[in-house]
Amino acid sequence: MKRLIVNADDFGLTAGVNRAIVEGHTRGMITSTTIMANMPAFDDAVRLAADHPTLGVGLHFNITQGRPVAPAAQVSSLLNGRGEFPGTSTEVAKRLLTGGLRRAEVIIELRAQIEKAMRAGIRLTHVDSHKHAHALPQVLEGIIETIPDYGIRAVRLQRERWSPAGLFTSVRVAKQGAVSLLLAQFCRAGTGKLHRAGVRTTDAFFGITHTGFWTKSWLAGLIERLPAGVSELMCHPGYVDADISRAGTRLTASREQELRLLTDPELLDLISRHSIKLVNYTEV
Repeated sequence: MKRLIVNADDFGLTAGVNRAIVEGHTRGMITSTTIMANMPAFDDAVRLAADHPTLGVGLHFNITQGRPVAPAAQVSSLLNGRGEFPGTSTEVAKRLLTGGLRRAEVIIELRAQIEKAMRAGIRLTHVDSHKHAHALPQVLEGIIETIPDYGIRAVRLQRERWSPAGLFTSVRVAKQGAVSLLLAQFCRAGTGKLHRAGVRTTDAFFGITHTGFWTKSWLAGLIERLPAGVSELMCHPGYVDADISRAGTRLTASREQELRLLTDPELLDLISRHSIKLVNYTEV
C-alpha cells in the first residue's frame, strides 16, 4: 500500500498561512501540519485546529526564528543580543560546533514549546523543526530524549530520496538539491538513533529540493512514482499579505502556488487513480 502524509509547515506563522493550510486540508491533499509555538498566529492556529479535528498537528520546533517560549535567561545560549533566535540553522550549527550552544537549553526550549501546544489543547502527532534544525545531531538527540515524556512517538526524518532528475530546471533548484543531499548525510546517523529509541519515522520524505519551486509536472511525477510504504511530502502553503512580508521568510508568492497545486482537482484525481491513501502521522 502507498500512503502519503502531506504536511504543511509553519502553522502559526501568520493568519494567512493558517488559512491556506486549512483550505489545503478541506479542499485538497493536506493531511497534517506542524505548529510554531512562538509565532504571532499561534492562537489562531489553535482555534483552527480545534475546528478541524481531522487535521493532524505536530510541533514545528523552532530555535532559528523569533523569541523563545522559555524564559530568555534559561536559554541564553540559543539567543542573539536582541534576545531572539539567530535566524538560520547555519548559525545554530556554528554555535554547536564551537561549543556556544548548550544542549540542555535546547531541551528546555523544546519542553516549553511542547507544553505550550499541549496546554492549548493540541494533541501532538509528531515533531519536526523549522529550517531542519533537528538534522543537527545534538538537537535530534534532545528531541529523542524528551518526546517520550509527552507521549509523542514520531519525528520527521528529512532524508529526501535524492535523484538528479529534475534538478537542472534551474540553478536554484540544483542548489537546493545539494542542500538536500547534505541534510540526507546528516540524517543517515540520525536514522539509527531514532530507530534504536523506538521513534517512528516515514519510509520516504520529499520536498526540500523543490521548496519554493513547485510545478504541476513535478508534483504529478512525484505522485506517479511514489514508493510503497508511508511517505511524507513537506509543503509551505500561504497567502501573500502584509503579515507574510514581515515574517522573515523567503517563501512568499510560492506559497500561493503550492496552495493551488495542493487543491488541484487533476492532481487529487491522480492520487486516487494511483490508489494512494492520504494519512497523517497517527498512521506511522
